[in-house]
Amino acid sequence: MSVLIFAPHPDDDLIGCGGSIAKHLANGRAVHVVYMTSGNAGSRVIDKTSLAQIREEEATRAAELLGVKNLTFLRHDDGYLKDTPELAERMINLVRQHRPEYVYLPHEDDGHPDHQETHRLVVKALAQAAGPWFQGTTGDPWAVPTVLAYEVWTPLRHVSYLEDITDVATLLRQALECHKSQLGEIDYWAMAYGLAQYRGVTIAPGRLAEAFTVISSPTSSFTAK
Repeated sequence: MSVLIFAPHPDDDLIGCGGSIAKHLANGRAVHVVYMTSGNAGSRVIDKTSLAQIREEEATRAAELLGVKNLTFLRHDDGYLKDTPELAERMINLVRQHRPEYVYLPHEDDGHPDHQETHRLVVKALAQAAGPWFQGTTGDPWAVPTVLAYEVWTPLRHVSYLEDITDVATLLRQALECHKSQLGEIDYWAMAYGLAQYRGVTIAPGRLAEAFTVISSPTSSFTAK
């Protein structure tokens, strides 16, 4: 089975579902991460061209640490993500190419315009990839069985699934620390860890968890285990 992650910027994948990524990899699933932008607006001192390259390199190092072997950088301008025919076709092709059993994407109300737009774009692409339409696309139609929305900036209001990530938390922290260009102003590990503690309380004392809204699932039970 394969897993396809859509992230608005490098590091959103780790904050939102990095523990689940680690567990999928540990259980032999191929994981592919698609970055909608290269996060080139994520600094007040580094110019956008240089920062895009830096952040792609950081994402590559983090992926290597986790064991992710397939990254795609769509390189849309950070903060200006929008729907275009070219982007739609690229996303449809990626879904059909990888034929994932699981797709992860930001939830629809996450507190950044690129996150909200990523949600809309992915939901649309998944619907389009499932049918025999759009002459500019390639590959056979593919309907993704399980689609989960993760949280980054804005906690989910409606949580329908929790993934216990306690055993992979150290690895996740090491991966997040690869994103050095982003850690000077915001402690992303503290943010992710605090939210994981909060979510884990409902599993058992001392556990850490990632929370998701299940957008679609063929069964009532699934896990990254």
